[in-house]
Amino acid sequence: MTPELEDLQITLYEIERLSGLEVSDHTLDGFLWGTYRLPLRAPGRLAVVITTEPLVLGLIVILATPLGLAAARSAASDQVVIMAIGAIAAGIWTLRQLRMRYKARQLRSFMRLFDEVDRYHQVLQAVELFGKLGATEQPQTAVLEALSQARDSLIAGLMTEKILRQNRGLLSRRQALLENIEHNLMTLQSLELQHQAQDYRDILDQAVEISIRVQDEVTRVSQLRSHP
Repeated sequence: MTPELEDLQITLYEIERLSGLEVSDHTLDGFLWGTYRLPLRAPGRLAVVITTEPLVLGLIVILATPLGLAAARSAASDQVVIMAIGAIAAGIWTLRQLRMRYKARQLRSFMRLFDEVDRYHQVLQAVELFGKLGATEQPQTAVLEALSQARDSLIAGLMTEKILRQNRGLLSRRQALLENIEHNLMTLQSLELQHQAQDYRDILDQAVEISIRVQDEVTRVSQLRSHP
């Protein structure tokens, strides 16, 4: 990837810094007590669940074993001990599932923004592919500017989501970020109208669509969390 496009990427480290969450392609906030990225039908995610859950269940059983032994230390039957271990393991697993569901609801807006980051990176890859195929010359200034504006909108969206999730009272900072997203969208739409090169028309369209979806999501979550 060209240096210009590499600079436009949003790394997982940046997303973690902006969101305050531990993130990966398939899990959020850690795989033990965090949650899975939704929807699970997305490529690779269901496979991760199928392979991860047995491992987690095994760890839970290991954790529950000494607790079950301690709880049933006076029992004369091994069956009672096994039942105690199983009950404790089932309780921990159930608590984990409930926490994951709560976390998934809490991070629903973040997941949507994270999906927009994935779409944005797909656009970067498309631009890179155009260059490799020789279909166009190096990315034009207008296209790089449009991608930069889309990147700024995504970063502002991630920051706004974190503010609304963690500090409902920081309204002034939220408003500044919302205005930043709106400004980026206006700039993108202006670039879209001015740019006439057909090769990059789809790229500009996608950059505008990403910023629009980011703006809509941030507006939606702002309205939800501004009202207790």
